[in-house]
Amino acid sequence: MSKEKVFLVYRKDADEKEPHYERFAVPLSPGMTILDALFYIQDHLDSTLSFRYACRGAICGSCGMTINKYPRLACNLQVQSANEAIPSRIPEIVFGDIPDWNEESEILIEPLPNMDVIKDLIVDMNPFWDFYREVKPFLTRQWRDEGQESRQSAEDVKVFEHLIYCILCGLCWTCPVSGKKRNYLGPAALAKGFRFIADTRSTKEHKDIILERIARKDAVPACERIFACNIVCPKGVMPGSAIHSEREILHKKNEK
Repeated sequence: MSKEKVFLVYRKDADEKEPHYERFAVPLSPGMTILDALFYIQDHLDSTLSFRYACRGAICGSCGMTINKYPRLACNLQVQSANEAIPSRIPEIVFGDIPDWNEESEILIEPLPNMDVIKDLIVDMNPFWDFYREVKPFLTRQWRDEGQESRQSAEDVKVFEHLIYCILCGLCWTCPVSGKKRNYLGPAALAKGFRFIADTRSTKEHKDIILERIARKDAVPACERIFACNIVCPKGVMPGSAIHSEREILHKKNEK
């Protein structure tokens, strides 16, 4: 392991029309993560570098970014393994002209794809959250003076349990449809919709509201079955598979 690593980092201010890239040489330490390296750059080389982070434990999803052309969480990827071959390929992600990137020795850091850049590695997540709210991602019950118990079998939970682990990091917006169609609900919102459709505690009225929303042309029908969302998800949520399940539900509903 070399004593330092060169990072080629995407830079852009809100008032700039075109991005540019800057190189930073970071001295390495055992176990250093990509997020640790960005902290070093910010603390010692350029205090204006902007990026998001919170938990540092791959739970909050705040530090999602594109690392060597692959969306990852910066907090749980070590620098030492960042240049290793990526097992699964996804559609090409292009942000701008990269100046002579050495893929074997340099680490390329860019923001999440298909989102507007606010500054450097910080993207505008407002559309992501707006679409998320549109699927009504919550349980609805009538208020009563005495609480009511909601029973659910272990078998019922297994249907949607994997979807609970979504940390809403936005990596699944790697989906090319999110880049081509700005009104597309996106994999995260659609997967969350299925999570509540499949939940036996959801009321029929609530399920019907979600089904009506995901049946629109900018939702389930817009999915092109590329499944890049399944590949990049850091928690194994498999949103593309949830969308497939929704498609089957809508197909059966239309047959009636």
